[in-house]
Amino acid sequence: MITHIRISAAPERKIPKAGDERFLKGRGVWQIRQQVRYWWRGAYGAWAVSNGRPVWEWVDKGGPRGRSVPGWEPSV
Repeated sequence: MITHIRISAAPERKIPKAGDERFLKGRGVWQIRQQVRYWWRGAYGAWAVSNGRPVWEWVDKGGPRGRSVPGWEPSV
């Protein structure tokens, strides 16, 4: 006969969201989470999706692919 039941679980993993930041110790840079955007014909772009859900990426904050800096321009 069972008299005690012990249930243990690891803490929930935080799921990254848009605008979240992280620091990479090895490279010494901050990265920001943003949605993937594809460009073609210079100025036309589309947000990437997979199975109807947006695709996200980590990019260097202030880098050429980051859109968080003023004067950001698409790279073709």
